[in-house]
Amino acid sequence: MSISREEAPLTPRQRTILDELERRGFISTTDLAETFSVSDMTVRRDTRQLSQRGLVRVVHGGVSAVNGAGQNADFAARVREDADAKQRVARACVSLIRERDAIILDAGTTTYQIAQELPASFAGTIITHSAPAIQRCLQLTSARTICLGGELLLDSQAFNGDMTVAAVAGLRAKTAFIGVSGIHDEAFYIERDIERATKIALMNSAEQVVVVATQQKMLRYALARLAGFEAADILVTDAPPPREIEAALRAASVKLIVAR
Repeated sequence: MSISREEAPLTPRQRTILDELERRGFISTTDLAETFSVSDMTVRRDTRQLSQRGLVRVVHGGVSAVNGAGQNADFAARVREDADAKQRVARACVSLIRERDAIILDAGTTTYQIAQELPASFAGTIITHSAPAIQRCLQLTSARTICLGGELLLDSQAFNGDMTVAAVAGLRAKTAFIGVSGIHDEAFYIERDIERATKIALMNSAEQVVVVATQQKMLRYALARLAGFEAADILVTDAPPPREIEAALRAASVKLIVAR
């Protein structure tokens, strides 16, 4: 990964932060404060300035590289699309998670952001088939991570197929966070039918299903129909949906959470 430093002169401490991020991908605020023998407030000021220049991403509990370890260029580019909205959605999702919950994280950039926003103290279980989310879990040392294998789809950076479905079949989680590509006509849509069986298996392995989607997914079709609204318990988005979608969600008894 290459981080541009041409936009403004940086302090020696900020350059060290960037160098460490190139190597590690994520550093907690506490670790940085201890490393430099400064206050958390000083670290946050440094990382906020770096974030404003587009050099890092400030996440819950620390700071991460813009193009983090475990991501290819295509996935990293999609992570940056509508990034603020995805972060708001992710933080709203994290508020639904208790410290020792078992959760399922679907593949996708919004669900990946949930992994980024989980606090370092999270001591629950993370079940995922997302390679970038697995990479993030390496920093969540208090958590238990269960990786679902299968065939790796390079563009989505996720394991998929019969082996993935078989791996999740014997597991049970409190909540599954599921990403979609479109929401229209009382249904959720995804880009490829090949991923449908895996997503359905993830949904069936959880006590509650939380669909995550930014506002740009509303009134949008994608190639494959994943499921009707009734398959979800909660929809988390970043702006009030169109009236027809909100009415259909209400009719299907889906709770709507709008992350402000």
